[in-house]
Amino acid sequence: MPPEWNVSDDELAAGTICPTPDCGALAVAYRSSNGTSVERPRFFEFTCPRCGIQFTVAETELIFQSVPKSWLLAKIQVA
Repeated sequence: MPPEWNVSDDELAAGTICPTPDCGALAVAYRSSNGTSVERPRFFEFTCPRCGIQFTVAETELIFQSVPKSWLLAKIQVA
């Protein structure tokens, strides 16, 4: 795995869809699983990878949350 991927098992991912009309890209945000607070955040901040808009989404509107970052990265081996 290339070192620039910077995979860490202590990061969790949350995902949502960009709210910009005609965009609809999947936006993913990461947070540390070793947070000082036991409480999960109620709102997550995202930046759309396609259009660049920054937006906030309530926890109840996420597509997924608390997924280990390593689950989102394909582990491909080349023969």
